[in-house]
Amino acid sequence: METYDSTLMPRFSQLLVQREADLRSMLQTSGDLPDQMGDAGSHGVMDFKDVAMEQALATVDEAKAGHAVLELEEVLAARRRLADQSFGYCLDCGEAIDLRRLTALPAAALCTACQAIHEHERATAMRR
Repeated sequence: METYDSTLMPRFSQLLVQREADLRSMLQTSGDLPDQMGDAGSHGVMDFKDVAMEQALATVDEAKAGHAVLELEEVLAARRRLADQSFGYCLDCGEAIDLRRLTALPAAALCTACQAIHEHERATAMRR
């Protein structure tokens, strides 16, 4: 298994900085979405389908924004781990995180085994 080492810091720092910028941009513009209703929305005439569509779009936008906020927190935490040189190690078990996982998910804080445990526990708790 290939693992992270300090020579990769500039690469991961750049990836995390770019993702942070993308997420911040998405969050800043999420409230400035163009009117999805076309002429009906601009003239103030809406039927029940238009209202339902508007509410559905608002719900989706809210979910996207919530996900972006959580991911931004993860990215900021990963940048802190880079700075304190704990990046690349699982927060639960302390083992090195596979480089393939970090490449795919630079903000990953857990190894795949510990992530699977957390997801299983979360799923079990939601079923109760």
